[in-house]
Amino acid sequence: MKNKNKYILASSLFVVTSLFTACSQSASSVLDKDPIYAQNLQYTKIGKIIQNDEVSAILNVTYLNSVDKKKYNTNNKQYFIIGTYIIDENDSKYELQMNGQNYISSQEIKKDDDLYKNIASKNHWGKYQLVSFSNTKDNNINISYTDLKSKKNTIVTFIKE
Repeated sequence: MKNKNKYILASSLFVVTSLFTACSQSASSVLDKDPIYAQNLQYTKIGKIIQNDEVSAILNVTYLNSVDKKKYNTNNKQYFIIGTYIIDENDSKYELQMNGQNYISSQEIKKDDDLYKNIASKNHWGKYQLVSFSNTKDNNINISYTDLKSKKNTIVTFIKE
């Protein structure tokens, strides 16, 4: 019985040690990248629209006002990198809003752009835009992406910077 307990204890320690080692390697490999990449990762959220038990769209949102306060908190707007991957692009149209308001500008981010290189949680099939919205007095920012045909949506929330 004592040998069995020692075996269980040793096995448990091995598993826990392995998990911590694997996690530390993953974290260091991410943080060895450009510091902007690490910031983007911290302020990126992912949403999904699910229809008939299947994902129909994926939304990656990075809140740039939190990533680079000097660059993006200067002109009273809210900036985001918004990546969209729509499974069947011919099937539906989508609407993007922040706290119920439409965006004021949207510019495609090309794959050779420096901004594209630092996108966290990148989906190589997705399309990425630099999107700006008018400023809001609300402390919570809700980015909603809605399928206009089915009315299904996903919402990602940030705390305003």
